[in-house]
Amino acid sequence: MDYLSLCLICKDENDYLQEWLDYHILAGVERFYIFDNESQVGLRETLKDYIRRGWVKIMECPGKGVQLEVYDACLRMFGANTRWMGFIDTDEFLVPKTTQDLKVFLQDYEAFAGLAVSSLFFGSNQQRSRPDIGQLAGYTMRTDETFFENEIIKSIVQPDQVLMPNSPHDFIYNEKSWCVNEKKLRVDYQRFPNSIEKIQLNHYFCRSLDEIDTKLRRGRGDAGEPWRRHRFEMVNARSVVEDRAILKLVSGFVDGGRTEPGEVAGEIAPERILDSLAHAAALKEPRDMPETPALPLTYRSEVAHFIQLGSIILAAEERLDYAEVKKYLLLQMEIFPHRVLCYTGLAIAALQLNEPAIAWQALSTAWQLAPNSFLVMGGMASFFLRIKNYEMAEKTCALLMEIAPHNLTCMAYMTEALIGQNRYEEALKVGVPVIELESFVGEMPVGMIAHLIEKLTAYLEAQKDYPTLAGLWEAAVRNQPGNSEYQRELARIRQLINKNHSPSNGARRHKR
Repeated sequence: MDYLSLCLICKDENDYLQEWLDYHILAGVERFYIFDNESQVGLRETLKDYIRRGWVKIMECPGKGVQLEVYDACLRMFGANTRWMGFIDTDEFLVPKTTQDLKVFLQDYEAFAGLAVSSLFFGSNQQRSRPDIGQLAGYTMRTDETFFENEIIKSIVQPDQVLMPNSPHDFIYNEKSWCVNEKKLRVDYQRFPNSIEKIQLNHYFCRSLDEIDTKLRRGRGDAGEPWRRHRFEMVNARSVVEDRAILKLVSGFVDGGRTEPGEVAGEIAPERILDSLAHAAALKEPRDMPETPALPLTYRSEVAHFIQLGSIILAAEERLDYAEVKKYLLLQMEIFPHRVLCYTGLAIAALQLNEPAIAWQALSTAWQLAPNSFLVMGGMASFFLRIKNYEMAEKTCALLMEIAPHNLTCMAYMTEALIGQNRYEEALKVGVPVIELESFVGEMPVGMIAHLIEKLTAYLEAQKDYPTLAGLWEAAVRNQPGNSEYQRELARIRQLINKNHSPSNGARRHKR
């Protein structure tokens, strides 16, 4: 029995597979189950040497938007052959930081059904075309950990504790089994505060500028919304952090960290990496391939039904039809009555329908299933804010910020809780950075920024604290530099400062 394998579905990714395979072979992966989704050049031909040596098993999977069905089929067909199975893509690389061997790393998580690995989105490094030196050396600039997209996780699971995939990122586990992050905090959703002290997932999302065009034409591999160019542009614009951790790890894989003249200490020269990976991986031999029956690839109707329910819920959320959301969440709960996400989703829908008793009952059940869950505490913070119990909202937000001290949504909730208690000076200290950074970091609940600006502006206007008010609106303009209304408001406040400025007016700039 293998200890660690990876499942992959891909289409026309032939040029990237050798680097991906060689790296992960050296990182300790023992088997690869690859599903070819109608590649123009069949992967059996591209990977024939890896197949012959026993590293790779190929299955054809025709059709569009079949990623979740394929993940479920892989678990059913090959799950009994491995202790752990990871689900990542060819532009994603697992990077352990406490050991070079993923198998050793995972031993510390055997008590849990899954490990959620935080993503780091990498940009294009301004490369127009695909670099000859590969993804690892070609793309070294990434987004900051607090960037919203970096809350996305990918999962390594113990197949015997999994019921089915919920998304390409997270899974539904057996009752009384759950997934954790590197800090062993429970993870109940595909988004979770980024944590990369022990392990990270390098996601070379953009690749080169030409490849962005190719990706947009090809579309997604799952059934999600089509790729939008703005998302790639946003990642590229925010990729300002250099991250070479994977290059040092590669150096350790292939030559124990030795360097040649002219190379960076602890790294191999970029032009050597692909050949060095290939040479080192060729020296390793896999375990004997486990015997598996030659079964045809089949998809379970239960998975298709669950996916359909999820699609209906998402569409209803976009229409703000919370009665429909509630209806279909209750149907999902009949299938998986222990699934925490159903209860938190139901609570949000009930709050929108002005049904606080139902919302609290759902959250109470979720808490019984998953005490101290970040997802459940987030739902409770929303609930307390909605019923204007600002003291409990503050306490809940404080717990959330212990887990995610830089999460802007948590900070915005805390700002709301402080405003509700008329503690505006404290609210300003927390809220102004939220207003300034929200556009840079990513998404937040609709209307929350505008609401915070409105409340804090009203307070500062009443206090005639125009310098601090100007700082607030300067943050708002930096958030949305193209917003003409924000620019006009800032100009108005500056005029007030000029009009009222005097040493004795008592105004002061708020310290931030």
